[in-house]
Amino acid sequence: MEDVVTDKIGDFVEKVEDSEMFEIAGLDRVGEEDEVFVLSDTTKKDGIYGKYTEVEVREVVDKPLKDIWDVIANNRKKLVCHGVTRIVGYYSRTHNWNKSKVGELHDRIKSREFGGYGFNGLQTDTKAREDALTAVGNLE
Repeated sequence: MEDVVTDKIGDFVEKVEDSEMFEIAGLDRVGEEDEVFVLSDTTKKDGIYGKYTEVEVREVVDKPLKDIWDVIANNRKKLVCHGVTRIVGYYSRTHNWNKSKVGELHDRIKSREFGGYGFNGLQTDTKAREDALTAVGNLE
């Protein structure tokens, strides 16, 4: 079993070293047990979002190298996602909404826990609320 783990890690390191796009910047520990390879994207300057990528050693061992590399090198088909919300009984895509409509959705999300827009002070998941507000903020 150890030989398989060593081989998979060795193959990953070799793939990174052979690439012109990445280099291994180091190995780091996340939490108490998870170790990650820190890769540096040589096509991006320091301070640019996405310059560094963390790849869990566990993922390198568990997943096929091609799958990991496709994700790291962004060699995947583009995925199109549409934001959708349900207001007054029907679903509507949000990508073409004007600023006022986006503001109304933002207000709906913020006021749910206080009973606004027909909600009776529902307990909301704080993380879900923050994620929804972030998504609406991206529409503006």
